[in-house]
Amino acid sequence: MPRAVIVGGSAAQLLCLVVWCVLYGQWPSLAMSVVLGLGSALVQLGLAMVRPGTLGFGDVTCTLMMGFAVGWFGLTAVLMWWMLMGLIGLIMLGLCKGRGGDSIPFAPAIVLAAVIVVLLSLF
Repeated sequence: MPRAVIVGGSAAQLLCLVVWCVLYGQWPSLAMSVVLGLGSALVQLGLAMVRPGTLGFGDVTCTLMMGFAVGWFGLTAVLMWWMLMGLIGLIMLGLCKGRGGDSIPFAPAIVLAAVIVVLLSLF
């Protein structure tokens, strides 16, 4: 993902969350969102550094942006997101290997898992 999209998306998302907190006073949710989003990105960065080339910096920054959204719903949502992210990634990798590929872009798994968890958290 282009870094400009990630930076702009993260800034817009944080701005919306701050406005929401100003209107409805949910400051602890904002703090949790920021902490869990940053924490998720740091974990992803650690995973990328363990075996360079397996995850790119775009995946790390995408995790940050999606982590802000999922983090709003708490630690349980973030844990569900990580498990679903891994499952979707494995499915994508299996489909890719079946077609003769050996790597996949991981950002779609990050985003799809985040969308699913946020939607489930709303209902």
